[in-house]
Amino acid sequence: MKVLLLAKEFRDGEGVSEYCKNLAEYLVDQGHQATIVSFDDMAEYHVDDRVDVQKVPLPFEGDNIYNWAMMMNNELKNRAREIIEAENYDIIHCNDWITVPGGVSLQKHLELPLAVTIHSTENERGFEGDHAELISELEWQGTFEADKVFVTKEDTKNSVLFDLDVPEEKLKAVDPYSHDWQSRILNEYKQIVKQEEKAVQEN
Repeated sequence: MKVLLLAKEFRDGEGVSEYCKNLAEYLVDQGHQATIVSFDDMAEYHVDDRVDVQKVPLPFEGDNIYNWAMMMNNELKNRAREIIEAENYDIIHCNDWITVPGGVSLQKHLELPLAVTIHSTENERGFEGDHAELISELEWQGTFEADKVFVTKEDTKNSVLFDLDVPEEKLKAVDPYSHDWQSRILNEYKQIVKQEEKAVQEN
């Protein structure tokens, strides 16, 4: 199985980065292929050499996090599309609202299954700032379009259920500090891909 992970950044010690790193290293240990595509902020990172890390520069500066994220998504999406079209990946996995536009666009254009991990919601973060409502809408879009939604803690699970109206059967809690959380994600990947293959055969 070939998995492409989208992340805002990839650097040592940052929470989402460590989540992606640990998941990707588990996947390659199990004989699968993992690629991480993230913004190139020139930060240092250490990861198993079998994990393909593609860091993409952004030649523009946004005047706020939302505008910057939209520009960054275009760059991530373009690089990810090149990778997927060259090697026929099985699933795309994006992290938080900030990579949802790229993930959803790739899902629709390449007709691949999409997984989304929500590490926290805008409601949890206090719904502050000029673009809070737009960010929350992107969280909703990502969870609506995803074949599977992962959350990393109980508070986020409740917020995704009640604030974003995600059906419970679509949701999977995976505490990254728990035992074998990576294997549970891999099992979900396999089920998603199997369902996708069945749907294609039926059509």
